[in-house]
Order: sequence, then C-alpha cells, then structure tokens
Amino acid sequence: MKRIISLFLVIIAVMGVGFVLPVTAEDSNAPSATEGFVTQPTEPTIESATENTTEPTTEPVPLAGAPVLKSLSNANGGLLLKWGSAKNAKSYRVYRCAKGEKGWTFIGKTTALSYTDKNVKSGMTYKYTVRSVNEAGRGGYDKKGITILRLDSPSNIKYTNANGGIKVTWKTVKGANGYRVYRQTTGQTDWTYLKTVKTNEYADKAVSSGTQYRYTIKATYSKYYSGHRTDGAMLKYLARPVTQKVVTYPDNLVFSWGSVKGASFYRVYRRGVGEGWSRLADVKGTSYTDKTVKKGEKYRYTVKAFSGSFTSAYDNDGVLLKYMAVNGQTVYGKNAKYTKPGTINKPTVIKIDKNNWNLTVVNSGYRIPSDYKPDLVYVCGSSERLDRNVAVQYEKMYKAAAKEGVYLTPCSGYRSYDLQERNYNRKVQYYKNQGYTTAQAKVKAATIIMPPGSSEHNLGYAMDIVCVEEYFEDSKQFKWLQKNAADYGFILRYPKDKQNITKVTYEPWHWRYVGVEAAQAMKSSGLCLEEYMGVTK
Repeated sequence: MKRIISLFLVIIAVMGVGFVLPVTAEDSNAPSATEGFVTQPTEPTIESATENTTEPTTEPVPLAGAPVLKSLSNANGGLLLKWGSAKNAKSYRVYRCAKGEKGWTFIGKTTALSYTDKNVKSGMTYKYTVRSVNEAGRGGYDKKGITILRLDSPSNIKYTNANGGIKVTWKTVKGANGYRVYRQTTGQTDWTYLKTVKTNEYADKAVSSGTQYRYTIKATYSKYYSGHRTDGAMLKYLARPVTQKVVTYPDNLVFSWGSVKGASFYRVYRRGVGEGWSRLADVKGTSYTDKTVKKGEKYRYTVKAFSGSFTSAYDNDGVLLKYMAVNGQTVYGKNAKYTKPGTINKPTVIKIDKNNWNLTVVNSGYRIPSDYKPDLVYVCGSSERLDRNVAVQYEKMYKAAAKEGVYLTPCSGYRSYDLQERNYNRKVQYYKNQGYTTAQAKVKAATIIMPPGSSEHNLGYAMDIVCVEEYFEDSKQFKWLQKNAADYGFILRYPKDKQNITKVTYEPWHWRYVGVEAAQAMKSSGLCLEEYMGVTK
C-alpha cells in the first residue's frame, strides 16, 4: 500500500499539478496561502503607467520653414544679408554662390537674422540664401536666393579748399562706373546728396566761406550702391582772397586784397622773375606794405586766408607789376577778374568788372561776349558815340583843347560787334589774297583791326581822333593829347615802343579811357595797359 501511495506522489510531481498541502501545526509561522501564491502580473493602469514611465511620450519636432530673404546690401567691410525668422527655427546656415561657381557653398552659421560676409571682392557678383535648422535637422531655404554686385566703400576721401569751392577726391573702386557725392555741415545729422559723377573727384562750389563741411562717397553701378564712410573730419571753407591792387610809391608799395569771411589772419607771398613764392608776413588786416622792392624789378603778389589749421587756396598768378617807384601807380590784376589770355582763334571771354570797368582789357587774347551792349551817347554834337561815362570825360577834354585852339574831332567811336566782324574779315581776306595762309592772315589782320569783341571800339571806351591818320603824330592834336590827355583819364593805347606787348601796330590817333588815376600812373611809369594790369603773356 505504501508502495502505491509513493508512486502516486511521484506522478503528481512530474505532471506539475498545483496542489497545496493543508497546514499543519508545525507550519503555523509560515506566510498565508494568499501571500505565498505566485501568480502572473496584471497590466498596469494608466495612472500607474505614468508614474512608472522614465521617458514621457511626445510628438516628433517638425522641420523649420524657409527663411524669407529681406535684403542684401553693400556695407563697410562686406556684404550684409538680412532675412525674416522662420517657424520652428533654432539657427540658420548661410550659403553663397559667386559668379562662375556651381552650387551653394556653406559660409557660416548664426542664431541672428543677419550675416555679414567679409570674404568678398569688389567688382564680383554674389548670390546668397539661408537655411533654417532645428532638432529635426535642416529645414527649408529659398532656392532662388538673392544677388548683388560687391562694391567696396570708397576710401582715401580727401577734401581741400580750392579756387571757387572745395575739391573732393577719393580712391577709385573696382567695378564702379559712378560715384554719389554727399555732404554734411556743422550740426547736420543726415547726409545731403549733391551729385553723381563719373570720375573720382568733385568740385563743390555751393559753399559759404567760414562754414564747415564733411564729405562721403558711395560707389555705384546700375542699381547697386556701396556703403559709405562716416569718419571724415570737418573742413572749414575759406574763400580765396581776391587780390585787388598794388599802389606804388617812391620807396615802397602797398598790396591789398578783399576780406574773407571766417578768416582770422592772412599770409602774404611775393615772387620775383624766375623765383618761387616767398612768404613775406602774416597780417590781421587786408593790406601789406613791401619796403624791400627795387626799381625796375618785376614782382607778383598773392595772399592766403587762414583760420586755425584751415587755409584757403590762393591766386597763383597774383598781381604782377614792374616796380617803377611811381607815386600812385595802381595795378589791379585779378580784381578785374582776368584769367590767362587765349589766342586769336580761341580767346578768353571775359566779364566786365563793374567796380573797375574802366580798366577792362580787350585784345587778341581777351574778348567780351558778342551780346554785350554798352550804354551809349553821342559826343560833341557828332554822329559818334561812346559809353556814357566815357563820353562825359571826352567832352571835358574836347572843350579844354578847344579853348587852346585844338580841336579833337571825333572820328570813330563805338562799333558794333557785327561791324567789327565785317571789317576784320575784310582785312583777313586782304592778306589771304596776298598769299598768306588763313592762320597767318588772321594774325596779320589783328595787328591793324582787332577781331570782333576784342576791340576797344566794341566797348565804347575808345575814340579815333581826327580822320587823317597820315602824319597825325606830327599834328598839334597829338602833341596836346600827349601833354594833357591823362588829366582827363585817356591814354595812348598802342604806343610805338610797346608793339611787342600789345601786338597792335602803333596808332597815334587811338586814345582809350582808363580813368584819371590809372592814366596818370601809366604816363609817369611808361607802362602800357597790359603791363599796368599785369596781363602780359
């Protein structure tokens, strides 16, 4: 029986049948059946799952959108690219494609909404695009990109006081075909556009003496513009002093000029024949007395205006004279607004200085405009006319001579531009008929009849006296004029010993009004008008 029970237990153990034995008194301290039962675990509730999960469950991050390219501009030191923020972007990658290259090249990464590319060359064309980036990877980008021509900001900008304004220069920029000029004045924050020019220089003539200015430049090509510098210093514009006159005395001379607004003092210079300009003195006023001159020597005088470290330009020609120790000789030079004389074919057209109209020089190198019309009146009951102011003096002279039985009969006064032109052209043709070339004939004719606009008859300042040219030099009229004409402001305009200067044949009958002061000084010094005015070639 025992053998049967043992076999039965073995079979049960082999088959794995769960069977619990009843508890006996010896097992009273063991865990209850319930506690000691091993069962399969159940699925956790949602709450218990949340509590026991180490990584929460989230949605995947989407790729960032494409940034919108806003602008690409030339700046100081590089190209400045700007764009708008892209949705979900954490940073941005910048790409560039230079002209001639294939595909985009990565050049930088940033979290900002702009990027300056400093590795660029002026005159080259570049294209840019920007790609957004976040945890999901690289996002969208503008495949077309944005394009610009790189233009460096003009450098080495310099501006100096020059004749008639401020001269601005700068270094040329590769790839540019023009330059925009801007200006600031004291207290101004914005730049004022002045003009676009093709070259690398500009003359600003719309400036006021005593005012400070600063300039900057932008290089341009078509629709593209460079950046511009704002670090230039201010320049105080000082107008060039107008060298007015030199008055001579037996032992010295006095050089004077017009005052310049904003100037605190003036520097006077002198130049002898074959010499450079030498500094004479700094003065507060507008005149200087030179006591170191020598009779018979030629001198030029000029002056600069100063204000602190700022200096004006100066008249390089100045006032020229031959010092003859004459008491009261007055040389006006540039105050008559003369530039260098031209030629017969291309003379310098001048404007008459209202303050010194009586000293206007016309000759083969200087011409008045063809539309010049003087204020004319008839003189001495004749059919001849002169400028109104000249006519008054001529009649005084005429009456004074008549009291002595000398009659200064008016023969040829004012001539129109057209009449002068006809007379001159006839004389040119006369010499051409004699075998001269046209160029030779023009020069030859001008020694007798001045070209139109170059004749003192066109001014109405001169009179041919007595219509008998032959032997006039021996007439009583000529002798009276030699002795007395200067007292009424008239001079022998074309003296015999000055033909190499006037370039006009000796004309004893041609007398010109210059004013009493100038006429008396020229008479005592022996100077002709060109010498007196300092406009000899």
